[in-house]
Amino acid sequence: MIKNISLNKTWFRRLLFSYVTIFLFIVPLLMFILLMAFSELSRKTAVESNKIFTKQMLQSVDNQMQLIDNTITNEIASDDTLLGFFNPALRDDRYYSGYMSSLKVKSLMATMPLIDSIYLYRLSDDTVQTPYSVSKLAAFNDNQLIVEALKQSGLNPLWTNVRKGYTEQGEPSEFVSLVRYVPLNSGNDGLIIVNVQLQAVARFVQTLTTENSNHLSLYDREGTPIYRDFHGNDSLMTELHSSYSEWTISSSVANGNLFRLVSAISKYWIFVCIIFFFIGVLWIVLVTRRNYKPVQTIIERIQLFSQQKSAELFRKGNQDEFKFIDTALLNLMEQSNAYQKQLEEDLIFKRKHFFFEWIEGNRPLKYEEWQREMENLRMPCDFVSLCVSVLEINKYSKFASLYSHHDQNLLKFVLSSVVMEIATTRNVTIWTEWTSNNQLTLLHQIPRVTSERNSEQIVSDIANDMMQWVKTYLDFNITIGIGSGVDRIELVHYAYVEALEALQYKPSLGEDSVICYWQIEPEGKQQSLDLLEYIRAIAFSLRTGEGDWQGSLTQFFDGIRAGLYARKELDNLMNYMIFFLQKEFTDLPADVQKIWTNAVQDKLQKAVDEWDSLDELQHMLRSVLTETTEAVATLREMSSNYMLIRKIKLYMEEHYKNPDLSLLHLSDVFHVHMKQISRTFKEEIGENFIDYLTRIRTEHAKELLVHSDYSIQEITVRIGYLHPNTFIRSFKKLVGQTPGDFRKTTHMNP
Repeated sequence: MIKNISLNKTWFRRLLFSYVTIFLFIVPLLMFILLMAFSELSRKTAVESNKIFTKQMLQSVDNQMQLIDNTITNEIASDDTLLGFFNPALRDDRYYSGYMSSLKVKSLMATMPLIDSIYLYRLSDDTVQTPYSVSKLAAFNDNQLIVEALKQSGLNPLWTNVRKGYTEQGEPSEFVSLVRYVPLNSGNDGLIIVNVQLQAVARFVQTLTTENSNHLSLYDREGTPIYRDFHGNDSLMTELHSSYSEWTISSSVANGNLFRLVSAISKYWIFVCIIFFFIGVLWIVLVTRRNYKPVQTIIERIQLFSQQKSAELFRKGNQDEFKFIDTALLNLMEQSNAYQKQLEEDLIFKRKHFFFEWIEGNRPLKYEEWQREMENLRMPCDFVSLCVSVLEINKYSKFASLYSHHDQNLLKFVLSSVVMEIATTRNVTIWTEWTSNNQLTLLHQIPRVTSERNSEQIVSDIANDMMQWVKTYLDFNITIGIGSGVDRIELVHYAYVEALEALQYKPSLGEDSVICYWQIEPEGKQQSLDLLEYIRAIAFSLRTGEGDWQGSLTQFFDGIRAGLYARKELDNLMNYMIFFLQKEFTDLPADVQKIWTNAVQDKLQKAVDEWDSLDELQHMLRSVLTETTEAVATLREMSSNYMLIRKIKLYMEEHYKNPDLSLLHLSDVFHVHMKQISRTFKEEIGENFIDYLTRIRTEHAKELLVHSDYSIQEITVRIGYLHPNTFIRSFKKLVGQTPGDFRKTTHMNP
């Protein structure tokens, strides 16, 4: 006996190390991601807060500077006290031109603390007045700005950039200044200069900030600092530009609460993660030990019942229990799976192949042979009655364009599954196969029937349930054709043919419906001769440009809907229409024939080949024929010959009663040779003069025969014939009846 082989716990260590490695990798990663997320959130919050703060600061500075600007501008425009300094008439009056204006300047400086000084410069005598002194421009210590302002071409500029100047006491300092001309629109009288020290701006900014708030810097248009704080975090810098003063303000975040909060949260999370780290390691060890027990049990059983095999395995030096299990079972599992897969694939193929041969009648079967085949294919073979139906997806080209190949297969599988489920609820076994891209053939094996519900009614109920389900849950629709029920397997092929034939009547009976073969009544079909008359009327109207071809087209399709026609019959009718139209267009001028050849014929043929429903076909034909009539009408309107024929036709309508109406008569009336009239008549409307005149007289004769009591002799005279025999012969040739028979027929069928 072969002794038991001791296996190392390779699989146990593999599981343990795998779990621990993953754990050690994932936990720090999660911690890092968590810290990064909090840090990013804090940073974004700080940046947004800094942006709002900076915008408010810039707005506050702009408001102060704009207040000074607006106040000075309003005073220049409206205050006579301030303007008294610039009035030439008051120059010698020191009270109004000096003292009062000085008081006004002091008052303005008192109301606006940012202002350091205000200079009034009078151009007429080159005098500068400050709140506390009056001097000539040349002797004034801060005269540089006034000299530059006098050289500028524009009026009332923005605040100046940072400049060096002198205070009222004569001390050097840095200012930003506002220059305003008097008057505002010309500057002919002088200037008003408002000086704001940078220190005043700095004090104002500091009043809006605190020690731990954001650090600000303010620059003029050239980037010269107006106010500057050198602290802050440049990585969170916000910079904004003033639309009023064109100054730039930048702000950086100080060591705010958000970053301290992120740091504190990070410390706590690290502590919590360390605790869970040790808990996780202990848990993995315990779980791994528990999960290893089933593996150990398998090893022991294999050793007990397959010691010889295991010995062969481990003589090869394989001491891994996982390899041991894998080697022992892999071959058996692979063979079993391959066999099962091959069996299922072969079975599916055999079922489909047998179904096609049987349903299409290519393989005659006796019941015993059929029963053996069904057992081999693992299909039920009990039935009392068999019935075949065909489910067809309507507008399959649209269905194929809307859904991908994968989705099409999925939807087809859904249809097969649902119909089988519906049949199961009625205790009917059903065999489904897709016999074409758009047709699912269903073979119903009905176990029993009752006197109240025969097999055909049961299948019809299943089809109606399926139809309702598709309407409720799917975006496309179907039509189901049902063949007659049979009780022998030899007749299944004929039931399948009947189901296909039932689908042929989908155009007449409508899409999205259940069509039963036994409900089709051939005797209900309308005679094709009626429809051919409509086709001739349409062709005649298109050829001559007269009559209501659209009304004839509507009557044509109404006639189709009133009858019962299969798809092939309707295709033949449509092809006859194309043939008849082509024949009529052959007699028309070459340019009209070209319209038919180049566009109309192909469009009509395409419509006939691709239609799915009668409404769709009617719409396509109406569209194509409308384009045709418009194109032909355009050509005829441009033709001088057609205009002549129109006049002749109108003349013939008015004078058809004249027995002398002839080509010679028309030649005399219209001063055109009668041969030219005959040729032009035939070319433009595809009908010769005599036939057209006969048709006019015949139509009027019909009216008289139906709505009057005139004799045939009287009607002959009234419509322009000399002899009744000529009238009768022409009428019968065109109508198919003599005038007397026509009158009797119309009176019998009012």
